[in-house]
Amino acid sequence: MRRRGTSRGLGGAQVYKYLHLLVDLQNLDTQIIALRHRIDSAPAHIAADESVFKNAQKAFEATSQRQASLEKKKKDKENQIDDITAKIEKMKSRAAEIKTNKEYQANIKEVESFESQIRSVEDELLVIMEALDTASKEAAAEKLKFEKAKTEAEAIGRERSKEISASEQELQTLKAGRKDLVEKIDPELYKQYIGLLKTSRGLAVAEVIKEICQGCHMNIPPQLYVRIKSGEDIFECPQCGRLLYYVRPESDAQKEAPPKEGVS
Repeated sequence: MRRRGTSRGLGGAQVYKYLHLLVDLQNLDTQIIALRHRIDSAPAHIAADESVFKNAQKAFEATSQRQASLEKKKKDKENQIDDITAKIEKMKSRAAEIKTNKEYQANIKEVESFESQIRSVEDELLVIMEALDTASKEAAAEKLKFEKAKTEAEAIGRERSKEISASEQELQTLKAGRKDLVEKIDPELYKQYIGLLKTSRGLAVAEVIKEICQGCHMNIPPQLYVRIKSGEDIFECPQCGRLLYYVRPESDAQKEAPPKEGVS
């Protein structure tokens, strides 16, 4: 249970100075961590944005392929009818050359057989054409959905790119500010801060409100709470080890006028 100060005998003015620097640094690092998360998670968000477009594209391609397949079947049936029709015409043209009744009857039966085939193929063609009509309408509808999804995906993609670019620029600005801030902090204190930042889910400095550490939400012993409020040293939370600070109420802050308003 750690309860001792970490500043190794710093004076009151230095305690105030380092505390407000640590709070500012924590605020910067919180923003930096959030920006890094936003940038790192951008590819996943882009993939999610594109999934709607890709699904619409797949649906359009599937209906287009079905339409194309039915159009081929329709063409095949039409060619089949043309071939049979040509055979019938050829047999009818040869009828004048037939000399016997037997040959004539055979010719008629063969013509009738071909005509029956045509009717069967025409029935199949009718089914195909009905299916093709439905498929064509579905393909047209899916094309509209696909084009709309594509337009939206491109617009979202441009916005995502702008957001990422803005986040990267903001990150560089924050890093530059952070570098200047770190140079003002005691090296040993900064080393402790970094260690806590890594092990405490990105929160190394926590406010104390009504004897409760806002980092781990555990109670601070009353005596330690009084010392934290006094600003005599930099203290650690006895539960989570985070560096603690206390924000005076506005009325008290105005009366005492600390070096960093509201932080002790």
